[in-house]
Amino acid sequence: MEDRQDSLFFKLCSDHLSIEAIPRRAIRVDIANLKDRAILGHELMLWTPHFVVLRNEEGQEITLRRDGRMVIRKAESESVAKRAAAEVMKAVCVVF
Repeated sequence: MEDRQDSLFFKLCSDHLSIEAIPRRAIRVDIANLKDRAILGHELMLWTPHFVVLRNEEGQEITLRRDGRMVIRKAESESVAKRAAAEVMKAVCVVF
């Protein structure tokens, strides 16, 4: 199976503090399902019909949209942000 980090394109956000992860192929995330489902290793901080905000055990905050785009905040490095994004993709069972 392809590495999930390789399935994402990463870029620095305009605030220079966050990293955006963009799927290389079109995907769909079932946001409605995340409202009532526990996500292993992640706390659901905010749920809306359009996006969720999660916090992982290391303290990074990940905003996940229905199209699979993510913004990762509070990551100490790019590699930490990439790992956090890959973990979210694995946790929501999105198939690339």
